[in-house]
Amino acid sequence: MMRIPELLAPAGSMEHLKVAINAGASSVYLSGKNYGARKFAENFTLDEIRDAVNIAHMHNVKVYVTVNTLIKESELENVINYLSKLYSIGVDAVLVQDLGLIELINKHLPDLKIHASTQMTCENQLKLDYLESKGIRRVVLPREMRKEEIKSLNTNMELEIFAHGALCYSYSGQCLMSSFKGGRSGNRGTCAQPCRQKYRIDGIKKEDYYLSPCDLSLFNQLKEISELNISCIKIEGRMRSKEYLAIVTSNYRKALNKLKSHKETESEEISLAFNRGFTKGQFNNESRRSIRAGHVGLKIGKVISNRKNQIAVKLYDYIQSIPEKGDGLLIVKNENDYGLEISQNPIVTTLNHFQKGKQKQIKDFTRKNKVLIVKKVWQNKKSDFDLNESDVYLTKRHALSKKAKEIENKGSSYVKSKLILTFSVKNKFPKLKGRLTLANKREVECEVIGNTPFEKPLKKSVDAETIKKQLSKVDNYPYQITQINVNYDGTLFIPISKINQIRRSLFENLEKATNELYSHDYKKITLEREETPVKESEANISFYTNNLNHLKDIENVKRVYLEIPPQDDSLDITSKADYNINYMVSFIKEAYEISRNKDYELIWKWPDIAHDKLIRVLNKVKGILNKMHYRIPIMNNCFTGEYGPYSMNITNNESIDSLENYKIITISPELRKRDYEEIIRYCKTPDKIELIVQGHVELMKTRYPLLYGKEPKSPYKNFLIDSNNNKHPLHKSISKEELTIFSDSELSLIDEIKYLKEIGFSNFAIDGRYKDDDYCRMVDIYSQALNNTIDKKELLKISPKNMTGNY
Repeated sequence: MMRIPELLAPAGSMEHLKVAINAGASSVYLSGKNYGARKFAENFTLDEIRDAVNIAHMHNVKVYVTVNTLIKESELENVINYLSKLYSIGVDAVLVQDLGLIELINKHLPDLKIHASTQMTCENQLKLDYLESKGIRRVVLPREMRKEEIKSLNTNMELEIFAHGALCYSYSGQCLMSSFKGGRSGNRGTCAQPCRQKYRIDGIKKEDYYLSPCDLSLFNQLKEISELNISCIKIEGRMRSKEYLAIVTSNYRKALNKLKSHKETESEEISLAFNRGFTKGQFNNESRRSIRAGHVGLKIGKVISNRKNQIAVKLYDYIQSIPEKGDGLLIVKNENDYGLEISQNPIVTTLNHFQKGKQKQIKDFTRKNKVLIVKKVWQNKKSDFDLNESDVYLTKRHALSKKAKEIENKGSSYVKSKLILTFSVKNKFPKLKGRLTLANKREVECEVIGNTPFEKPLKKSVDAETIKKQLSKVDNYPYQITQINVNYDGTLFIPISKINQIRRSLFENLEKATNELYSHDYKKITLEREETPVKESEANISFYTNNLNHLKDIENVKRVYLEIPPQDDSLDITSKADYNINYMVSFIKEAYEISRNKDYELIWKWPDIAHDKLIRVLNKVKGILNKMHYRIPIMNNCFTGEYGPYSMNITNNESIDSLENYKIITISPELRKRDYEEIIRYCKTPDKIELIVQGHVELMKTRYPLLYGKEPKSPYKNFLIDSNNNKHPLHKSISKEELTIFSDSELSLIDEIKYLKEIGFSNFAIDGRYKDDDYCRMVDIYSQALNNTIDKKELLKISPKNMTGNY
């Protein structure tokens, strides 16, 4: 069964919105000035959102507003009132990441449609089921989902996927790199894109864009997408240019329209709009690293000759975009690149002519073996490397900028509303009725009576045909007039300008009535918050580990979260996950036996990223352990566990309260001291919250490899090194498909522990994963600190490099 998905385009400003509508978007997503994941786009004020919604609805285009950052306790009331305003304006849905916000919307604005943002990292069926139980209408799946994984999902919610634009190296919502390295949080809309910088891997000399994937393009996969249960495809790029938006959206629209008649499309134009090279991404289990952080363009051929004043490029036979004067070229060889603008008309000749020294212009561009000869002019800077054998990319196309401008100024829409007009004369006054049917089948009716009566003609009457002709003009309105009924005998006279006036007046009323169809009354919402009196509860320590020796030696801890380490922790992520069930069962069984008589609770920590294949394996292991009478509680972030890790991104009490079945929830380490104070002040269940106080923080979780098999074979170590020479540990998940990048320094809140205990926190966690046996001593150091003795010297022996992070 084929399903043509909705085409969703980005709108970073009012001008972008108009371009997206003209280019054929079925819907747009935009953000207000706050709470959106692209804080540095121009974005919209509330009045602009109102205008945007009205313009879009007139053109049968839906508007989704992103409110997809994590919400702090102190912001909840402002945000829910902002959402109330959006609901009154008539937005079609809001994109949300924060679990607490979902609860507030369901309680106070039950008719506002919620789409779960990709930052929720909804990668498995358990999470889908949970979100569906919360009344969510649509889920934006992670960019890391593969075609077969999407196919096996079972839900009544709509599914949306990214089809085009930038790829993050990390799962969205699972990246703290920008936050911890530069104080700018991706989860709060201010990502500084540390992934676009160059890094080294310990043991490999070459610096490279290890964390910078090529851009995603599923343009050639639209037929495959139409055969899946996907309701909507999304183009990324609220920070990109109007030209990018016009070219990409219009090409996808054309391709989707052709797909309706089972035809497929090719386009070189898409490669000329901003891209870092293209990949099909995880959808087809493919990944490529970009060769540079900026625009690459369309690869058109190789340099075969480079003399002082000219460059000869052997063009690939399939290339249709032949460079012209005013276009831009990028010439790339290994680490070097050289860009120029073509300032004189280039010559296109055949390889045969070129080799004979003739520069004879050919007329037929479909010929094979073409050579492009570009004159270099004195304004071009000199290249500092030999250009021969370089790859050549077309980066800028003058003709394309012209096309983008035409789309911007076109002013027509992809789906027009159908309009039936009925004209009659009532007591000599003209009367015009209109019935407008929108694309969603909703109807509005309006009627206008003119204020100038018809008169007996002095010379010539106005006939019915003339009136019909005047009424058939649609001005700039996106209306398609399907029928005009004129009930008038043609014997009277009225100035034509008065007919035009009544038509315009009707159109204005129809526009107003269309806007009113969507809008609602605004209601101000007050949130009741009660301060919780601080009660002295006994402070305790939890310990994360994947080292069985820790279990033997550890004392004075209440809980141990045990993760199964991968059997092979080398950097290359296998594209095929293979699971050793026996290894997993015996690891947990051995841990259980060691811990049987200890006074801590042993909890099995599942990987934070768990696609359904892994969930099935973990459940199988759990089943085998249950049969052997090894019953063990689970820590996972599928919204269904008993213990929640900090990857759940919990930043407010509404989120904590919503996860009723959890006994312990670790709150996000992105929060600051004052945020912790706010949460504990109003928390109904302070015993349920845990804080991570010591250990390396997980900065990124990824499904992309760091090494692609083409790296030198020198023995590397599992460290990523940044430009300041900081070493970030790298470790693989048990699934062998995910890799985690940890912070170079350990988070250490030893100096704050006394204060945190005083204000009401009682659960503190230390992360001892991938640490040697004597890291257990950290527990004693924190136990002493809880009793007001801080042994900083001893702490530095075990962890020499520490930070307070965002605290």
